[in-house]
Amino acid sequence: MNVVARPIALDGAGAYWSLRAVELVRIALLVLVVANLGRLPAFDTGGRSAPILLNDVAVGLAIVGGMTASIAGRRLVLDRIALLALAFAAVGAGSAALSAHEYGLTTMELAVSLAYLARWLFYFALYVVVVNVTRGADVPALRQALEKTVLVFAAFGIVQAALLPDFAQIVYPESRVMHDWDRQAHRLVSTLLDPNFAGMLILMGLFLQLARLASGVPVMLWQPVLLFAALLLTASRSSVLALLAGGMVVVLVRGVSARMLKAMVIGGALTLLALPGLIVFANAYNKLTLDASALGRVFMWLRGIMVIIDHPWLGIGFNTFGFVQERYGWERLGANTYSIEGGLLFVTVMTGVVGLALYLLMLRQLFRRCRALWRGAQADRERWSLAVATAAITVALLVHSCFTNSLFLPYLMEPLWVLWGMVSVLAREGRSA
Repeated sequence: MNVVARPIALDGAGAYWSLRAVELVRIALLVLVVANLGRLPAFDTGGRSAPILLNDVAVGLAIVGGMTASIAGRRLVLDRIALLALAFAAVGAGSAALSAHEYGLTTMELAVSLAYLARWLFYFALYVVVVNVTRGADVPALRQALEKTVLVFAAFGIVQAALLPDFAQIVYPESRVMHDWDRQAHRLVSTLLDPNFAGMLILMGLFLQLARLASGVPVMLWQPVLLFAALLLTASRSSVLALLAGGMVVVLVRGVSARMLKAMVIGGALTLLALPGLIVFANAYNKLTLDASALGRVFMWLRGIMVIIDHPWLGIGFNTFGFVQERYGWERLGANTYSIEGGLLFVTVMTGVVGLALYLLMLRQLFRRCRALWRGAQADRERWSLAVATAAITVALLVHSCFTNSLFLPYLMEPLWVLWGMVSVLAREGRSA
């Protein structure tokens, strides 16, 4: 089933619930700013906690609203991205069941693995909601909600980095024992409590701003400057590499406009002024050397490659790595060892070549829709900038996830699925026109 090439017909109960669902999606994006500060009582899965997030509740309400609108309007669209996502999930579930048999996983271990697949599907449902209930006229409100969230997140992060060192341990004193979060001293972690994940969320807002600058849409320059300053305070090498990768997408599509060049000059000048302090700051966290953290990532990549060699076609199943690695003789030391860095490498570990092919096809569909928008919407700079920003954010996240498992983090999946949904809606309306 392809993207429906006609505008959504809104009338009666369907119209009412569609409007409510769009508002609930907007609220969910705003609630995202609470992040890990909104962790509700959790249950233990044996070495790893599985909290219910306040963000989960907000997304759940949006999904309920969207499904209600679809039922009221007697209309549910599953486009190619949605069908590929469901096929990807099916491969992950099937390979998990095979691994349970091969490695003797207990019922509890298999249930834990499938529970995290269920969470992935839960956030994917937000894409289905956006595609089904959103119109082009609704897109600016959703985009503004995401931009406001990231700006507040970054502004608080700057204050936190200056005045609240080891913020995760302040919020959750038990993490000193459980090691849920490492001590980060004065690095920016904001409400995500992790500098690498915080850096990627900040990048999402930054690319939305940079794409607007590139397209000539008016932007208050203090906003990208604030986001760039916050990004530097994360001292996250993966986020800097993601910035370069996403920035290349913007430049390749648009080139360097006068406004964008002005912003780059201002950002570069501020960086040069702060460079001595930044070098001291980065060196204090061993970010200018090949430290144990970087070597640990390489070690985990090698483990992943070994698993792929043994399970090339279907992988070992969604989120089973934490249990399967024990069968390989590798010790499971904590929550971080349930997954590995590597981005698409980790996708291949979980779902094999088949799952990787499905995921790449999803990306292909997304990039085709982005390209159609930036080629056909030259007169509509807002739509053009959203398409470029979404492509840049997706590429940046793929690069970022090579060094930390950000590709499957709910806080990053949520805005990414919403952005993909908005691009799909605009592409559908463009084809209809």
